[in-house]
Amino acid sequence: MAALVCCLVFLLLSGSAGAQDRLYEKEPFDRITLDEQNENAVLTVKPIDLPERRVPDPLPPRGKVTVQLVEKPDTAYEVQWQSIAKIELFEQIVLDEARKLAEAKQYEGAYDYFEYLEANAPATPGLNDAICDFLHLQFESFENAKLHENALAMLDEIHRRNPQRQLLSEELGRTIGSLVEQYLAKENHPAARALIESLARKFPQHALVAQWQTRWKDEGVRLLEQAKADLAAGRFRSADEAVRRQIRVWPQTPNAKETAQAVHDKYPRVVVGVASVARDLGPARLADWAARRSSRLVYRTLTEFLGPGTDGGKYQCPVGQMETEELGRRLVFRLKPGLRWSSGDAVLTSYDLARRLLALADPRDRAYCVEWDALLDQVSVADVYRVHADLRNPHVRPEAYLQTPLLPETIAASGADAPSWNGPFVLDARSDDRIVYVANDRYNIASARPKEVVERWFDRGIKAIAALGRREIDVLDRVNPWELRQLRQNKDLVVEPYAAPLVHCLIPNLRRPLPASATFRRALVYGINRKIILEHLLGENPPAGCRVISGPFSAGVSLQDPLAYAYDDTIEPRGYEPRLSLVLAEVARSELAAKDAQGQWKKLPGLVLAHPPHEIARVACTWIRDQLQVLGLAVALKELPPDACRPIPDDVDFVYAELAMWEPVADARRLLSAEGPSGGCSRYLGLALTQLDRAADWLQVSTRLRQIHRIAHDGVAVVPLWQIVDHFAYHRSLAGVGSRPVVLFQNVEAWQPEFHDSGGLP
Repeated sequence: MAALVCCLVFLLLSGSAGAQDRLYEKEPFDRITLDEQNENAVLTVKPIDLPERRVPDPLPPRGKVTVQLVEKPDTAYEVQWQSIAKIELFEQIVLDEARKLAEAKQYEGAYDYFEYLEANAPATPGLNDAICDFLHLQFESFENAKLHENALAMLDEIHRRNPQRQLLSEELGRTIGSLVEQYLAKENHPAARALIESLARKFPQHALVAQWQTRWKDEGVRLLEQAKADLAAGRFRSADEAVRRQIRVWPQTPNAKETAQAVHDKYPRVVVGVASVARDLGPARLADWAARRSSRLVYRTLTEFLGPGTDGGKYQCPVGQMETEELGRRLVFRLKPGLRWSSGDAVLTSYDLARRLLALADPRDRAYCVEWDALLDQVSVADVYRVHADLRNPHVRPEAYLQTPLLPETIAASGADAPSWNGPFVLDARSDDRIVYVANDRYNIASARPKEVVERWFDRGIKAIAALGRREIDVLDRVNPWELRQLRQNKDLVVEPYAAPLVHCLIPNLRRPLPASATFRRALVYGINRKIILEHLLGENPPAGCRVISGPFSAGVSLQDPLAYAYDDTIEPRGYEPRLSLVLAEVARSELAAKDAQGQWKKLPGLVLAHPPHEIARVACTWIRDQLQVLGLAVALKELPPDACRPIPDDVDFVYAELAMWEPVADARRLLSAEGPSGGCSRYLGLALTQLDRAADWLQVSTRLRQIHRIAHDGVAVVPLWQIVDHFAYHRSLAGVGSRPVVLFQNVEAWQPEFHDSGGLP
């Protein structure tokens, strides 16, 4: 009885219960009511042997029927037909009971009765009409609750059973009309058109069909003419938006395909759905997904991380070549001639590069990098395109510190924030929910890249997925893990993992008393059921490489993953032990109370847990809050802009961070040192970081990083949660995206958006 399954939705919502004693579960019986001469006696008998289980109508005037009383099943009795006033078969009795339950709004019980009859006595007279009446009751309940989709499901099933039912056409029109308005308010024209098409198949002459199809045809023509006018006037962005909307509204518009092709050929444009919009376009941000993604559009840095390699990360120097000499104590840079920025007449020379290398070692400069300062000895200019950087000691991966933009002399000298982009795109327009980048005409690499890239913000993954399905966007830069399965079922899409996982953790604000307590941080680790939360985030068929972790570094995706060179696999993640968490939290409170002369620590205060403004962090932090509140610890959530842990706001205790710990030899200090987001560092951890700085080869690096892992684990320098391998999705019509990039736009120069005809364009 699959068609009735949809009824269960309302049953769950209404909470109604069925009869306690289900009649159909009893031994089947029939009832015979005798005539007045026999005092209208009622006989409960075993099911009567009747042809096709049908009661003769009218009852025979002569003859006998053999029956067995339920209470005396071994004895056969003969009853004269002329003495019988009425016969009720068991299936009819069950049907009558089903009707009563439905009328009493005991829907769950009624459903069970109807399901029994459809499975065991589908030929029962009146069954189909009774089910239609039952479905109509459900329809009315859904309509009253404004659950129009569920109401439509009821009407569709009624139509399947009885297309001629009275008032069905009017009710379908009213319900579909409400749904169409609802879908159009969400810009979901394909779903709205599908509803009208379904109505047309049922009732071709329905007034609603002509009304909406005429409206959409007219709007399609108007949008197509607008696109042509915009194209002729050189308003390419407007032309593309008009064409995209026209295809959504009415793809059957005549000449739509030719116009769409012309717009695409003239102005190939890619729209990317994003979960967070970049406020800061600084590259290589440790905890800012949006900045790492979008900075690649506008900047080519001195070095760029391409992904994990056999010894640390793989890097390239997109502005030239970088080599090591003098046994690793000298870096030699050879710049490509003729590289320019997006504005001005300057070209990149060795003098610009030398100034930038020195700025990275200058504590007064905004670009200051303490690790590079400790490493750099001197910088010398060999010629107009060649620079030498001499190091105090060799380093296994000095490239990790040089992921920095290069500025022309005028901007570098002034310290101004004027745009100095040297990437394939420049920022053209920004609003609350989107950023527009247009191709940089001065970019030195000739490519078939798009003329424009638009980042469009979505607050929920389900909205972005719907937009991807409607081709409002071409790419989704980050797929919620629990929605991966849904996207993989769409054969028009490619779902691809990124090259390296992110480390998720809670970073403590060591300027506040509770986060500064190692005992309390340990209590949090034991009080958060990380395994359960991760399983909830990942959903079914979790991707490889996602796991609970024991420290601040990535465990890699596979057993031999070189990315895991800092991770100590012998350290098991702490388990979920809520009782121990309660004890440790009380110990932490007592320790703080012992130092407090004002008596402010009689009980634990509430915590403020901040997180980035996107759905994965929002869902994870909600789970963390709920689990800690079960333990009696009040937690308030606070949404902050991306990279809000630089530094952590004063009123925040912990920040949920997703860290790109892709080069631990460089990233360990960025996260864990006193200059890191926590604002503090234990003496032991500080000493271990100093020893890491002096490591001369990969064996020493790995050994000291695993020592740092151990110290961070023991002291809970951060509250480790899990690592997740993120994915992105894009339409197959977008070529050149590449496999397993580090960030979405890593290969953007090779992107080639091809014209896509889904088959609906005439």
